Amino acid sequence: MGRMITICDISALARWAEVGLADRLGEPCAPPANGAWSLPSAASLSGIDLAGARIEATAARPLHILVSSAEGRVRSKRLCSHVWSTELPDGALYQLTDQILIASPQFCLQQMAGGSSIARRVATGMEICGGYARSPRARGGFHKRPPLVTVDDLIAHFEENHGYGARRAREALAYVVEGSRSPMETVVVLLFTLPVELGGCGLPMPRLNCRIEIPPSLQAALGKPYLTVDLCWAEWGIILEYDSYLWHRTKAKIDEDSARSEGLRDMGWMVRSVTAGMLANDQMLDELVHKVATRAGRQLPDDDAYRLRQRALVRELLAL
Repeated sequence: MGRMITICDISALARWAEVGLADRLGEPCAPPANGAWSLPSAASLSGIDLAGARIEATAARPLHILVSSAEGRVRSKRLCSHVWSTELPDGALYQLTDQILIASPQFCLQQMAGGSSIARRVATGMEICGGYARSPRARGGFHKRPPLVTVDDLIAHFEENHGYGARRAREALAYVVEGSRSPMETVVVLLFTLPVELGGCGLPMPRLNCRIEIPPSLQAALGKPYLTVDLCWAEWGIILEYDSYLWHRTKAKIDEDSARSEGLRDMGWMVRSVTAGMLANDQMLDELVHKVATRAGRQLPDDDAYRLRQRALVRELLAL
């Protein structure tokens, strides 16, 4: 068998954006013997049909690949090498084409977990258990797709897996919330649910994309029998809605959002809109966190050390 290339990390997760890819690929494959899955040099890339597999490797968007040793790192602006020198776990790879292997979603989490912060590990878990895949080519930075796995799938997968990165992946699963529909929704969830020690607010997991029953008058005004909200803590009457700059620009959308928010407030809900700009603004971030924590009856640390941890957490999540 000739040399192959194995894509991993964010490049593999972006490729998993294709709806139905898992059904098309079937079962995981056995890794080729003698490390043939590891590309030996950048020169070998010319013999591999990346375009046919809808994969790019450019200086602007380097392709993340798996290599079998530190000495095997491929030096190229088009490639970013990740070393995996131990035995590959069961189910780690799928055969994308005759020349290209792709890391499974579970293996992506394990491979990334070894050198990642808890925030990045949880965000990765939420992506593969959510309805989106990050992609630099997509409008808004992500594609919609069905969840690849469930949290229970991941717990079962890592229960007997003691390889590199598995323990750190297991740690992250305690904070993964299923059902996120966008990277920014994930950011908002993690800001409020990660432990205080990490800069989060330590709140319990919210319900995502939650159905809210509304009275007939609001149904008539909105032309909808019910509403679906982004994040909801029903026990405290808190709703958080992420407002994307891409999808909330038309007058009709602004009018609808205003009517639904006012209707929900009339029902007793505290409704707070969140934007990326608000999260990146220290004063707006403090105000948002204070409002939600007060409504939830939670006392957060009131010191500079906590605020610095929180801002660092948000900036790390926004940069993913």
